[in-house]
Amino acid sequence: MKIIAGLIFSCAVLVLLPSCSSKEVTKDNTPKKDSVYVFDQVSPDTVKKIEPPVVSQNNSIPGYVIQIGAFSSRDKAESFSDIAKKKLNYDITIKYNDMIKLFLVQLNPPFTSKPEAEKVRDEIKQNQDYHDAWIVTVDK
Repeated sequence: MKIIAGLIFSCAVLVLLPSCSSKEVTKDNTPKKDSVYVFDQVSPDTVKKIEPPVVSQNNSIPGYVIQIGAFSSRDKAESFSDIAKKKLNYDITIKYNDMIKLFLVQLNPPFTSKPEAEKVRDEIKQNQDYHDAWIVTVDK
């Protein structure tokens, strides 16, 4: 019985396999030339255009701030900041960001070079409480 089932399966595979070709052919059985496939037709008025970033004309120099937290309430940010000041021994500020509606807890002042900021960030990350500290680039 297993032999008959195996033979039927093999015959089915041999019959169906040639029909699974990935090449499109024309009526005269010649391969169709490559063409562009459009996945979705979207009307131009529904497409959101991404504007390039605005480059500051005031020749400001970028600074690098180490951010150790972001909170939805000032109380939580202040509590976190007070503990961080004692543990990290750095000047820490809290700034409210209107765009993201969060209180940002950051080391102060900004660093002038990225390698310097990376070095301090890596030192801070050794403390388990601040393992997700990151660097934010800001205009000075």
